[in-house]
Amino acid sequence: MTLNAQIIQSEGKPAFAVIAYEEYEAIQQSLASFDNLDDFTDYVHALNVKNATTTWHSLDDVKKELGL
Repeated sequence: MTLNAQIIQSEGKPAFAVIAYEEYEAIQQSLASFDNLDDFTDYVHALNVKNATTTWHSLDDVKKELGL
């Protein structure tokens, strides 16, 4: 998702971001399934790891390599 935000500054520093109401609603719906911010950040981290992973192994292969 790409946000199109208007940044309002105060004393030369970003203070507020104004976004379209539709984008606000989409963000709100996305966050509604998480109990807290930690859950959301864990989810985002997992997505980033998944996207960065280029090699996948089956559970059976991992068990065999670990001698389980």
